[in-house]
Amino acid sequence: MANSQSGDSMIDRLVRVLGSFDPDHQSLSTEELSARAALPKSTAYRLINDMMRHNLLQRDPNGRIRIGVGMWELSNRASDAVDLATVARPHMMAAHDFVGENTQLGILREREVLIIERMSKPTAVIHRSKTAGRLPAHASSCGLVLLAHAPKHVREAYLRGPLAAITEKTTTDPAVLRKMLATIRTYHFAELAGHIDDGTTGIAVPVFDSHGLTIAGIGVVVDSEHHVGGPAIMQALRTASAGITKDLEAQGKSVVD
Repeated sequence: MANSQSGDSMIDRLVRVLGSFDPDHQSLSTEELSARAALPKSTAYRLINDMMRHNLLQRDPNGRIRIGVGMWELSNRASDAVDLATVARPHMMAAHDFVGENTQLGILREREVLIIERMSKPTAVIHRSKTAGRLPAHASSCGLVLLAHAPKHVREAYLRGPLAAITEKTTTDPAVLRKMLATIRTYHFAELAGHIDDGTTGIAVPVFDSHGLTIAGIGVVVDSEHHVGGPAIMQALRTASAGITKDLEAQGKSVVD
């Protein structure tokens, strides 16, 4: 791969272009994409055109640039996360139908929870998570479930920070978080009120593979003031988790890499 004058390779530049898109920036102008990818406009323009020829990027009706259908095809061909989401979907649907609120499946990626599947309804509470979006692990119920069951060195590295506050209620004290994780590890569930969005509560349980390793968290986000039936919600999530584990075992699938 040819290197630029700054020393970065074509792959480096391509990854920066794709990484410029996120749930809050799903379409960008050429100028915005150039700035977010830290590329000269002429370089960005050439790279965008090359990526569009391969359907990795495309223009929307307003002329703005979006991730192309070619990326969608590639990402759905051989991803363990996609396999997990596929296995989980019917079990998530059962929990979602019962709770009637946002239901999501997340995996731990570095310091964040990557949402690999999400179900919602127009009447559900507003929540910032989106499929393929990320949330700080310490601020989300799925994230705390995953951290609690992660190896000790992973937990301790995470607790060294940074631990940003998303709302006034977000726990950022490492000592307090350490105690929370110990409790979650004992009871296998997390419940957080107002840590991501004011007025909402996240409830999550771990999803295990056939070897007892935690590979994901499945949770719901409900209205903090008006939700009822906490034990019933927990049971619905645990039933969904057990169903996912059973189906993974039947298909011979294990850990999401």
